[in-house]
Amino acid sequence: MSGEAIQVFDGTPTTVISGTGSLAAANFSTSGTATETEFDNSADKWPMAKAVLSCSYSSAPAAGKTVDLYMFEQDIDGTNDEAGPTTTAQQGAKYVGSFRLYNTTSQQYKAINISLAGVRKAKFAIYNGSVNAMDSDFTLKLEGWSTAPAA
Repeated sequence: MSGEAIQVFDGTPTTVISGTGSLAAANFSTSGTATETEFDNSADKWPMAKAVLSCSYSSAPAAGKTVDLYMFEQDIDGTNDEAGPTTTAQQGAKYVGSFRLYNTTSQQYKAINISLAGVRKAKFAIYNGSVNAMDSDFTLKLEGWSTAPAA
């Protein structure tokens, strides 16, 4: 039938965080541990995004611990940005969701959906809520999505 809502994905996930060093427990990813790439939503204006975290631990985290995702908007007042987190302080970054971890040293792939309503440009950081250091191979990818009428 036509007219039902279907999901429409951007088709090109953007790597917004790429680990460059291990991420200590109870720390945010910053320029010292990761490369941050701005997510530019100003042309497509996707209202939602699928966020996919890939990470591993040399010592398995306790099951149920989380890696938390934070967003800090860019160019919110002309060229002025929200303050991103420091190693241990959230600052202007907003919490947007959590990835629950398994008790394993294997690579973990986790996905959540986040709102991008009203967001034109943003950078992201993760917070390692585990009691173990995260290996340096972590990445976070975002792919914008929306709904549209079925043909």
